[in-house]
Amino acid sequence: MSGYIVAGSLFIAVLGLAGCASWSAERNAPPIGAFIDVDGERLHVVDAGPRDSAKPPIIIIHGASVNLRDVKISLGDRLAEGRRVIMIDRPGRGYSTRPDDGWRLAVQAQYIKAVADALDVEKPIIVGQSLGGAVALSYALKYQDEMSGLVLLAAVSHEWPGGIAWYNSASQIPVLGHMLRRFVIPIYGALAAENGIEDSFHPDEAPENYYERSGLALLFRAKDFKSNAADIAHLKAEIIAQQDHYGSLRLPVAIVTGTEDTTVSPDLHSKALAAEVEGASLTLLPDTGHALHHSQTEAILAIINGISR
Repeated sequence: MSGYIVAGSLFIAVLGLAGCASWSAERNAPPIGAFIDVDGERLHVVDAGPRDSAKPPIIIIHGASVNLRDVKISLGDRLAEGRRVIMIDRPGRGYSTRPDDGWRLAVQAQYIKAVADALDVEKPIIVGQSLGGAVALSYALKYQDEMSGLVLLAAVSHEWPGGIAWYNSASQIPVLGHMLRRFVIPIYGALAAENGIEDSFHPDEAPENYYERSGLALLFRAKDFKSNAADIAHLKAEIIAQQDHYGSLRLPVAIVTGTEDTTVSPDLHSKALAAEVEGASLTLLPDTGHALHHSQTEAILAIINGISR
């Protein structure tokens, strides 16, 4: 009987720690924008900068694992000094909800377009980083006539060899995935986050207090982690389905990557994409890793501000 008591006590303790971690994440990184209803879902959106600017508005799509705060502190706040900038928690991430098939790139692009329409955002420049770049490509393939340009930062664009991290695979398994997300990830994720940040930024250093300022702890809530893991688990198939269509893009496209990016290969993705999109510019940033929007902010701001149609 004592064994059952000990086991029960441990279970309650783990449950309490997991719940506390999620509560703490939301307390330290609460919503900072408005909520827009789209087809029964709610998307968390920051609408910043002057609406009367003569420059095209910008929509920034964040990558995997992070939320809109990541692109806000790196690019959004600076861009909003001179033009309108829309930043969105991708469907299912941060404080946005999504439907069951929300992992589809085209579905995410559709929801982002609906937000743009709801806010009367016309002819935006779409900026996408990493997995957000894959969503941005999907957006452009469907809506390029309603865009002023496309900027891709270390974007996932083509099929790659290999699989995905074990925890993203395990999250897809019924029951086991629920247990993982509910009891393990809220505790394990926070402990492993420092190494993940170092890997993403290498060889650069992360900005001071990046974990807190970016609200990265929101990832380790059960629903957020489930969405992020599903995005990653389905990404290769989604990319294979769209990668043969990039030659149809006819809008201004700027492709930017760090030469030392070990997360999204410059050769397999950015360089290959530049060869397929007529007129696209390719910028290779030396000695720069995957989080180039933080480490090479000035260079990227210049590229975004130079896009015109």
